[in-house]
Amino acid sequence: MTSTLPYATAPGALPPPGIQLGFEQTVPRSLAHRRQIGEVFVADSAQGSDDDFYLSFQIPRAHSLWSDRHASHHDPFASAEAARQSIFVLLHRHVGVPVGLPFSLQRITLRVEDPEAYADDGTSALQGYLHYRVAERQGKGSDVVSMTLEGVMEIGGRRAMTLSAVLAFMSQEDYDVFRAFQRAQKPVDTSRLTPTRRLPPALVGREAPRNVVIGSADREDTEPDGGRIRYLLAADQGHPAFFDHEYDHVPGPLMVEGLRQAAVAAACRSGAIASPHAMVVGCEASFLDFAEFEADLVHEAEVRTPGADGRLPVAVRLRQFGKTVVQGHIELLPHSGPRPCSATHIHGV
Repeated sequence: MTSTLPYATAPGALPPPGIQLGFEQTVPRSLAHRRQIGEVFVADSAQGSDDDFYLSFQIPRAHSLWSDRHASHHDPFASAEAARQSIFVLLHRHVGVPVGLPFSLQRITLRVEDPEAYADDGTSALQGYLHYRVAERQGKGSDVVSMTLEGVMEIGGRRAMTLSAVLAFMSQEDYDVFRAFQRAQKPVDTSRLTPTRRLPPALVGREAPRNVVIGSADREDTEPDGGRIRYLLAADQGHPAFFDHEYDHVPGPLMVEGLRQAAVAAACRSGAIASPHAMVVGCEASFLDFAEFEADLVHEAEVRTPGADGRLPVAVRLRQFGKTVVQGHIELLPHSGPRPCSATHIHGV
């Protein structure tokens, strides 16, 4: 997976001269699309030009989800969540997109450029700066239709991550009609949901059972099909981070965390990594449809050949009603952990 940023070789220090960003408080929670103050990670923002935006972020050290990890390194997905919230902030605070205008993330790509930027000294919070550039846009303000953002993240003075996002917008009326039509075409029926056993936390690099979001069917597991290993999404709609507010569809961060956990579990099961405490150093996900709560969601993972840099690519996708909802790749960087993969057998669907 390679960066597509036009300025990838010369990002410069963040923030640039003339831009002042602080860490004294968070932005208003409505700007970050969060209901709980403690779930807001964006601290400050500033606009450099019509197409350039700078933001600062900090992840709480005791966050119930993002502190649930192997202690040697912070979780890059935590900074990815801050980057996701930063998109909302720059849209509403600087670009003129009204709060409440529906929009969806069509595609997200991220790559950890320097894994050691995420080293955890045991006392410092994960915090840094983010530069977003608008690469393409159609329409402005409340009339915006689509937008492509490209970003660079800096942590501790190190170039930590590059990322890009493709967004699509629509009016509330169009969104309501679209979602009603979509659901009418799907055989949603909660009585057909498959009972699911969550995987043990240690097998997906977690400590708290509540933070495990995949499981196996409540029956004997099957063998991998053509190299693909399957897991069911286990959605806890009371989870304080994934369900900070109400949704009419399965939220994207939950689905992507499921992709990550499926990739880790599949890589462990195949023997490609020795410990589930592997760092996610790359993620590419295309969101092809909305996912409904009333039917099974199946994660599929296929482990590929490691690269020369030691990164392990895993092809992943999420399926519902026999169709792909999310498709992409996860890249894992193995490192030693407190528990080997062989501690417990990992079952699939």
